[in-house]
Amino acid sequence: MSQNMSKNIIEVSQENFVELIIKGSEKLPVVVDFWAPWCSPCKQLTPILEKTATSFQEKIILAKINIDENQSIAAQMQIQSIPMVYAFSNGQVVDGFQGNIAESEVVDFFKKVSKLSGPSPEISEYLEELKNAISNTTWEEALKFSDLILDIDQNNVDACYGKVRSLIELQKFKEAKEIMSVLPKEILNEKKMQDLNLNIDIAENSFKASKNILDFENVLKKNPKDIKAHIDLSNALFGEGRIADCYSLLINAIKIDPEWNNQEARKKLLSFISSHDLNSEEAKRARRQLSSILFN
Repeated sequence: MSQNMSKNIIEVSQENFVELIIKGSEKLPVVVDFWAPWCSPCKQLTPILEKTATSFQEKIILAKINIDENQSIAAQMQIQSIPMVYAFSNGQVVDGFQGNIAESEVVDFFKKVSKLSGPSPEISEYLEELKNAISNTTWEEALKFSDLILDIDQNNVDACYGKVRSLIELQKFKEAKEIMSVLPKEILNEKKMQDLNLNIDIAENSFKASKNILDFENVLKKNPKDIKAHIDLSNALFGEGRIADCYSLLINAIKIDPEWNNQEARKKLLSFISSHDLNSEEAKRARRQLSSILFN
């Protein structure tokens, strides 16, 4: 690499590849140049890349990887010939080219990649606050930071998710449905937004059912093997946020009669798990218990 290079040009090795490229590209796009000292086309392309990179400071990082010294990276990236240039954004390869190309084409490539720049520092800070609020189930806070992000970027998927999820958790189902009805198709097609859309009706029905908890409990006391009463009460408990009790009740219903009404208890349990938190301890325990019932 040439001496006195710009601060946005770095050398990368196996030891810092993840930190500087995978994680680094979450902040700024990273253009990665795979080269070797013996490569004549690399020697022609290198000064063009470095010259261009100096014009994109604060927008792009140029990372240089010597494949002779970092053969494991070259193998992982399936580098067959050099020079090979890849662009990373948000931890993923998003573009690239192979071989020595004209300076004008390199400039066009950098212009294209620069448009992939990550969120502003302000949005990044709000996104972190939103993530923490959701993790801590402080839904008013999550709603506040979702709105702050959407004021800057109205199509931010995480903020759209955060706002709708917060409204559902705050039992403002009508508002949640209204927002979902006007979101762009590309946002609605995101997996977590599709799951959230399904969750609105489940949460609303459970909330309505929660008002009748005592009635459902009395029915179940009179007939502890009443599967419908188990399911009705599980809806109510889910609406109250009593997730562990809800799952336990459905597991008990499945033990009593796993085939009742076309396996309704099993389907209800899986629906609740999917709409709430697949990785929670309650969900993991319920799935283990379900497997034990069905496969033993």
